[in-house]
Amino acid sequence: VSVCRTTTPSAFMRIISPREFVDVILMKQYEDGTMLSAATNVEHPLCPLQPNFVRGFNYPCGCFCLPLPGEPDRTQLLSFFQTDLGGYLPQTVVDSFFPASIAGFYSNLTKAVKTLR
Repeated sequence: VSVCRTTTPSAFMRIISPREFVDVILMKQYEDGTMLSAATNVEHPLCPLQPNFVRGFNYPCGCFCLPLPGEPDRTQLLSFFQTDLGGYLPQTVVDSFFPASIAGFYSNLTKAVKTLR
């Protein structure tokens, strides 16, 4: 279990301000090889609001990485998350920015799982 402060840079030529998220995260690996990462927003005294960031909010979220029997080089992924980016962003901006952010998340997750093996 850990507390993690995650930041994102500004985007769209600084139209979207940098964001920060503070979450408590549980990482667990089960005997069958399944890995769990579960998180939710938390306030923490070592992570006060920073003046150049907009504080976002992650609702309870997580990922299960499930080994596929007989296929050691493949993993089934089950993920769920809901994020409030905070600030005042038009929905059209969020809709155009968020898919690329999600793709980056899954790319990083793929790399992390390979290093854990």
